[in-house]
Amino acid sequence: MGVACKEDLRHCGWRFLIDWPLSFEELEKYYELAEQRMVVTRRNGVPGLPASNNFKVMYAGAEKLGYERVHTGHMAINSRAADGRGLCIQQGFCVQGCKMGAKWSTLYTEIPRAEATGNLDMRVEATAARIEHGTDGRVKAVVYRDGQGQEKRQSARLVCVAGNAIETARLLLLSTSSQFPQGLANSSGQVGRNYCHQITGFVWGIFDKPVYSWRGATLAGVVEDEIINDPRRGFVGGYRMELVTLDLPTFPLVGLQYGWGRDFTSILENYRNLAGMFINGEDLPRSENRITLNSDVKDNLGQPVANIHVDEHPNDEAMRKHAQGQMSKIYDAIGAKRVVIGPTPPATHNLGTARMSTDPRDGVTNAWGQTHDIKNLFISDGSALSTPGCANPTLTIVALALRQAEYIAQQMKATNI
Repeated sequence: MGVACKEDLRHCGWRFLIDWPLSFEELEKYYELAEQRMVVTRRNGVPGLPASNNFKVMYAGAEKLGYERVHTGHMAINSRAADGRGLCIQQGFCVQGCKMGAKWSTLYTEIPRAEATGNLDMRVEATAARIEHGTDGRVKAVVYRDGQGQEKRQSARLVCVAGNAIETARLLLLSTSSQFPQGLANSSGQVGRNYCHQITGFVWGIFDKPVYSWRGATLAGVVEDEIINDPRRGFVGGYRMELVTLDLPTFPLVGLQYGWGRDFTSILENYRNLAGMFINGEDLPRSENRITLNSDVKDNLGQPVANIHVDEHPNDEAMRKHAQGQMSKIYDAIGAKRVVIGPTPPATHNLGTARMSTDPRDGVTNAWGQTHDIKNLFISDGSALSTPGCANPTLTIVALALRQAEYIAQQMKATNI
């Protein structure tokens, strides 16, 4: 689950690499609460998801290579009816959305619960434009545009920002004032910096017989043996090999290097016989990888859009090369007639642009997601992660949010915020 930054990375030349301001032991209880709340498979007696054909191919090859930590994953997808949601019927094509509602989602699990309390006032089709603060430096309101484009102002005792790493950083940078000329909560200059997107890349195996990889939960399969930090492999950090498939229209657009002609179309013609995996690796925070405001391009409200700058480090390239080599070996070990190396996907997990830090000079928030500069402003999404780890980040984000909510309730009761 990638909580603590590996100590070895401190000596690798990344000046802005820092450790988390909290330990795994401090967060462990909230991981467990999150797993219970999300009904995560293979935890708390919840069965794992069934093994799809795509997984069976992965498992057989991984076993040949001597890998031991291979299973259908810890998924927030019901393997049996629970929490008012049905079970996964293995229909597949999960990227299009869970048609059965078996997958945990804030949209149809948490928001309905909040609405049922009578304490939630949702402003749909609204876009936050800036956060305002008073002369005391405390935030006091959010200015937003409603669905008709009208500017509205909502006063607030405290504000939690959860726009993901890109839009969270953008909103803070848009919220300038004489007290915060670089953007809100940005006295350190770290807002928008250390953008991480995790290391990714596809590998496809083509077999003589049908795999029907689209059947079953798309991502229900993982090889975890490579999550360790072992610099002898030629890079620092670790990665997971995860099961994947794409629907046929998306496959050539996202999953394959651009191509043309008979060789390229032969891959598409073998879609039925295709198995797939991808790497989910530990991206390294770099100050130069950052979110800034693009003053030349404006959104429909006339505000600068986010500019995303990312340069890959040789460590990223070495990790991807090693992972794609191992995934290729998995397919070769069980007789793939062809292995196809795919590209880096155009989208992945966005993290780290308002990171936690012990020293206010190194980040934006403390261990509670509370900004160093403003005590009643909180970051409640993946922006706060100090390092991305090599696991999908949702569980960590939810665990941090549960911990933060408990802290906020305590602080409000004590009238500290």
